Amino acid sequence: MDYLDAVVEATGEHDSALREILQEDHDEEEVQEFLSDAIRSKIRRDFVASRLKQTIENTATVPELDDPPELPERSDEEPILVRKYLDLSKFVSLLQDGIWFSRLDNFDDDYEGRVSDKTVRHRFDKWEYLEFEDDPPPYDLRQMYAAEDEILRKQSFVSCWRYGGEESAVFWDAYIDDGNGVAVETTLDTLSSAMEQAHREVLIGKVNYREYKGSDERFAANGVDRVFHKRIAFGDEKELRLLARQELNDMDLEVSETGDIDMELEAGPGFNLAVDPENLIERIILPPDINDRQLTQVVQLMEYHDITAEIWRSMLDVSPGTTAPIQVTGDNAGKIARDDMRRARLVDKSKYR
Repeated sequence: MDYLDAVVEATGEHDSALREILQEDHDEEEVQEFLSDAIRSKIRRDFVASRLKQTIENTATVPELDDPPELPERSDEEPILVRKYLDLSKFVSLLQDGIWFSRLDNFDDDYEGRVSDKTVRHRFDKWEYLEFEDDPPPYDLRQMYAAEDEILRKQSFVSCWRYGGEESAVFWDAYIDDGNGVAVETTLDTLSSAMEQAHREVLIGKVNYREYKGSDERFAANGVDRVFHKRIAFGDEKELRLLARQELNDMDLEVSETGDIDMELEAGPGFNLAVDPENLIERIILPPDINDRQLTQVVQLMEYHDITAEIWRSMLDVSPGTTAPIQVTGDNAGKIARDDMRRARLVDKSKYR
């Protein structure tokens, strides 16, 4: 929308005659000079509403990308293991309702979905408001960007997993209280396949950890990259993230005559994406020091929901010397060691029915 279009829209005249008169008899500066304050204010509000409406449309669905989010690198032919640490109630929710996607601004980290310092500076340096050329934009830049950021955060929903390596004692402590929970283990390929079969567009990628404050690098600039970046302080998480989008429930917008933006957004807290847990779950890992009552509860839940995956005790519960202390060599050394560890950790479900 250029300036003359905005004048036509603001005055309520939608025929072409007004535009032709304005173009033929007046240049743009003359048109601006003789507009009333009321019309100027109306034009300002229309510009803000139009831009934010476009932001809502652009971030309401997952875009098709030529360059999708980066996936964890494979170091060998072994599949990439992926785990989700769940307390018992969330484990039941996964079995009954599917994978929970939480709204991005519900997380404790206020930087979720934000841009880096360099990107913020680039925004103001670029000055991309060509509709007014040498004149200032009809709204406050910082408020406009803040409004657009909040729309993105309110329409982005993610599910967080941890990829690669062994279990994390830190994650057990953070997510599981007194043994009441499990870690659901699958592979990246299996998780990706489950998302392909779900009736929703979902992007999968690892989170990149970068320094936001004081950095001279420009990253997390677009609406997808921002969801797959976090501050470097969270680097130990090794997070694999699933991203889906969902439209706002409602938006209430007011723009003052001075260009101040007052916006209230309503959005759901999240949603469950239905998956087949039997196909998704490759193994259940028990928390350290789980007692027999809790273990029985896990076994009964799995059998009630027809989940046939193996149950393994935590690696942290494997005592030194449990596996054979002899040196294993040869081409089958890795397989022998893995089989030995599996026997040490595998739970006999029949004892806990």
